[in-house]
Amino acid sequence: MSRAVAVCHGPFGRVSIYDLDRPLVLHAHREAHLIFFLEGSRGLVTVGGRCTRVDPFMGVAINPWEPHNFQPASAGRFGLFLVVYLRPEWLAAQSMTPAGGLVFPSSELVVTRELAAWRDKVVEMLLSPRRDLNLGPVLMALAQASSEPIEPELASSFAHLAPEGALDRRVLRACRLLEDHPSYDGALEGVAREAGLSRAHFFKLFRQQVGVTPTVFANTVRLDAALDRLVFSQDPVTRIGNGLGFSCQSVFTRFFTAHMGMAPRDYRRVLRTVGPAPMQAVHMQAVHPMRAAHV
Repeated sequence: MSRAVAVCHGPFGRVSIYDLDRPLVLHAHREAHLIFFLEGSRGLVTVGGRCTRVDPFMGVAINPWEPHNFQPASAGRFGLFLVVYLRPEWLAAQSMTPAGGLVFPSSELVVTRELAAWRDKVVEMLLSPRRDLNLGPVLMALAQASSEPIEPELASSFAHLAPEGALDRRVLRACRLLEDHPSYDGALEGVAREAGLSRAHFFKLFRQQVGVTPTVFANTVRLDAALDRLVFSQDPVTRIGNGLGFSCQSVFTRFFTAHMGMAPRDYRRVLRTVGPAPMQAVHMQAVHPMRAAHV
């Protein structure tokens, strides 16, 4: 069973060290996404049909909403990875230009000496027992070493596709319905009916405009809601699953594990809240100290 070694949530997004031994389903994130190999079995990440081997010399950079999946290079063997999720709005706020952003020019990310140094600094901070982590500047340096500036209007969560105003109103309505009601399984079908479009026609339009299928988008929204509630609430896992429309805890656990590689209880177990307010709190706890000592 895959497991989290360290997990940190903050205004920047989230950053984790995962010990993975199982494939993850095709999925996407609204955040910019970086994956680096640390030790053990290598990994294979497919982005846009292109497969990259994640090893000491090559990482992966994934733009917001780019569908991708992961599988171990050797089935059943653990590999330790640093996984970073950076919010586009946070990246834009850190830019030299107020509305600027960052984009990854290629999914294949050569691990230069500079990039390796920033990667190792993030790992060192994640595994530190200190409670006053200041990961923001280090994560920004890591992102800048992996990316280049883009035009201001591309800094939204739909950044790699089109500014919000360019989205078809029916697609935009469906997106907003799912964002506001993550458990609303009938949102897309309902909007299609209201628009007088067949389900197939509307789903094709959605994918053309958003870049992912409606199912991937809905799963992303639901996973984000699950993570927020696991991190920022004390609700039992069963209640969180019920609130997100899952029929029972086992179904929620299977969904979460297929996307994250571990059960929601295991993810929550390695979290610790630091800071005065939930949206500014940093959540971190290191486990498996014998493994961590070799990173």
